[in-house]
Amino acid sequence: MTNPLEVFIKISYDYIRIEGMIVARKSKKLEEIKELIKNNKENINLEKLNTSELEVLTKKFAMITDERYQPNVLHNIGEVIMIVILAVLANCDEWKKIEIFCQKKKEWLKNFLSLKNGIPSIDTIQRVLIIIKPVELYKVCINYFIEKIEILSPKKSDEVDIRSLDGKTTNGSSRKKTDQDEIKSINTMSIYSTMYGVSLTHDYIGEKSNEIPMGPELIKKLNAPNCIFTWDALNTQVKTVAAISTEADYVGALKKNQQTFYNEVKEFLDDKDVMTKIIENEQYLKIVKKEHNAIVTREYYMTNDIDWFYDKNKWKKLKSFGKEDKTIEKLDGTISYETRYFITSLNEDIDLFSYAIKAHWGVENNLHAPLDIVFKEDKNKTLEKNEAKSLGVIRRIVLIILKLAQPYYGDSLSSMRYKLSLDFDNEIEKIFKLLDMTALKRQLISKSD
Repeated sequence: MTNPLEVFIKISYDYIRIEGMIVARKSKKLEEIKELIKNNKENINLEKLNTSELEVLTKKFAMITDERYQPNVLHNIGEVIMIVILAVLANCDEWKKIEIFCQKKKEWLKNFLSLKNGIPSIDTIQRVLIIIKPVELYKVCINYFIEKIEILSPKKSDEVDIRSLDGKTTNGSSRKKTDQDEIKSINTMSIYSTMYGVSLTHDYIGEKSNEIPMGPELIKKLNAPNCIFTWDALNTQVKTVAAISTEADYVGALKKNQQTFYNEVKEFLDDKDVMTKIIENEQYLKIVKKEHNAIVTREYYMTNDIDWFYDKNKWKKLKSFGKEDKTIEKLDGTISYETRYFITSLNEDIDLFSYAIKAHWGVENNLHAPLDIVFKEDKNKTLEKNEAKSLGVIRRIVLIILKLAQPYYGDSLSSMRYKLSLDFDNEIEKIFKLLDMTALKRQLISKSD
């Protein structure tokens, strides 16, 4: 029997096979930066870069609302936040380790922060994280990071950003009811940008609510041209679709939570005559890739024949229905199948449709998974809700900083944090020097010319 891996077409992972043709994938900013630095790493002179971005970020953090009684305030809120960020960078995932970090790095911290009244105690740090507004903290710095990315990889006018809406539960933040009151897990709703590789915004779902009402509110903040919002079936709701502006588009999964709608679309797209017509109209795409010791075949179908659907006007901008057939053939010959159905505002654009479906998983693979694997977020036992939310935001900020420095290191994010814990003074300065993107760009351009 022929090994299925032996018959897989030998092509670069940067390309996909589409019915005999080789087509390049859409570019992503962090991937472009990775290639730029990889190809010119020998030209980077860290000695000529500086750590001023540490001070810049500290000042940005100081802009957030400080509800402490100011006459009694001894420690700048921006510096307190920066201390926690530095500790989390240095592999500290719990309060005891953060406290040890503060004690061990007193002198180093004084070199980079004013700390007019010395190092704040761990109790002071925790009180600050309890009173700050987590969403505001993230908002004051996300544009800063986007600007940093665009210095080395400017956005092109025709680039399309897939913005994936998804929720995440932090299980360690809960407590079952015993002799004390039950504390429910923190649920965070995020919109992740495939183009930039970061979460653009997020908010927290109330204990007596779910993620459905929050989706439209977050989408309204980020509507933009050349933007496609994606979400799972839970968020395929009339109000979610209604939040999409005329400049933006959407691709939403469809399952049995919309039972009648799902059954009608499924029956229509599974019809052999409809499938034949879709293929004839060239709205069919087949992608074959090797993934994790298996051959994965994805087949995409799309049609704008939706006039038969009685409630089509109820769903804003609805233009097409589509589906994805997925076949996984493992080395042992085992074969599994999965079919998913979608609604979209795209008008028979099979390339964008398939790209949006595949790109949606970036929110899980590049945001949620690193938070749990690299920072052990799901195991964090911080029970005070606002403190836990603030720590969550700080992890997201640290995740972006590590991603920006990763192309130079060429290591996993976990390995980078471990290196920081072993040689903090040198490695942290290197990290912030790599955020000096303007000077870094000058080095890369001057050398490549």
